[in-house]
Amino acid sequence: MKFGLFYEWPNPTLRNWKALFEEGIEQLQYSEEIGFDYCLIAEHHFSNYGNSPAPLLQALAIGERTKNLKIATGILVLPIWDPLRLAEEVAVLDNLTNGRFICGVGRGYQPHEMARFGIPLEESRQRTHEIVDVLVKAWTQDESFTYDGQYIKVPHEVTVWPKPLQKPHPPFWVAGTSIESMKLAAEWDMMPLTTGLLGGEGLRAHLGALIHFKMALGKPTNNIELGMQAITHVADTDEEARAQLIHARWQNRAGRALNRLAVENGRVQVGPYEGELDDDGFMERLFFGSPETVIEKFKQAAALGVTHVSNWMMFGDIAHDKIMKSIRLMGELVIPALKDVLPPTTLVDELAKEPPATTEQLQAARSGPAPSDVTTT
Repeated sequence: MKFGLFYEWPNPTLRNWKALFEEGIEQLQYSEEIGFDYCLIAEHHFSNYGNSPAPLLQALAIGERTKNLKIATGILVLPIWDPLRLAEEVAVLDNLTNGRFICGVGRGYQPHEMARFGIPLEESRQRTHEIVDVLVKAWTQDESFTYDGQYIKVPHEVTVWPKPLQKPHPPFWVAGTSIESMKLAAEWDMMPLTTGLLGGEGLRAHLGALIHFKMALGKPTNNIELGMQAITHVADTDEEARAQLIHARWQNRAGRALNRLAVENGRVQVGPYEGELDDDGFMERLFFGSPETVIEKFKQAAALGVTHVSNWMMFGDIAHDKIMKSIRLMGELVIPALKDVLPPTTLVDELAKEPPATTEQLQAARSGPAPSDVTTT
């Protein structure tokens, strides 16, 4: 298994942004030293739920302060970007980070944010497909091209320079919890990033959908990768980890507030909501605990096909020193124990023989709401 850290810089008390960002940089530098493979940078706008409005600029800053860490977006909200400008900026970023960039994409899910860019949420899926198409053309074609999509228009012939350092282009990851996200992943050879909150049945069904789409396209299924978003905190004991639950609770409630447009003066209006899990139920869905507890939870995820884990460790107002300790315990104890853990060799064949799931079945299997930044692409 490979492990990364996920960042969106939540800011419940509206702390100084530079100080908050620098804490994340210190954590990322330490994570690189202690054995993490990558980081993921969210994109969020116009609220203190997540102060991460310029993911490519932030990625460049991280690239300048690290040496080998892969730097992914988790995710770029494609419908709000101009595809040609995005193609140029990603190409420059990939060159300036010496080919360490991973292009994580999605269609977005927050009406509060999308509306302020003038993009109707119902257009987001088709816009995403068209923008991916333009990005690939821009990065791989030396000849000029035009594009005439339903929403994306490139009427004047254009050639994009520079090209990315990685060939044919940086790897694609796609965040999503729908069957459609698996179809997009299969078509463009993207690694899907899903959520552990789908539950075991949902994770298995999601991976099965990817396998069926790949088979239908005549693509190999012996190299399947699956990413999982995990709200993670490792401490010396389960009880010590549980003490940080209040901060994960804030993040979960803040996401719900953002979904229902409960934002005043850029501040999410956080509070309990109907159907909210109690502490025991919430803990079951988080990757909280002692190193031994968290190792076991990640082994269970591997058995369901997970190969990459996006660890969301900066959530709510959790203290910097608690995050640094969690990173240390991950690097010293958890990651080494899982280095050689792989999904079962029979899993792909088993899922290939099962009927493909529907999006409705996936939603029914979900154990609570998806965490932020795993969209419904």
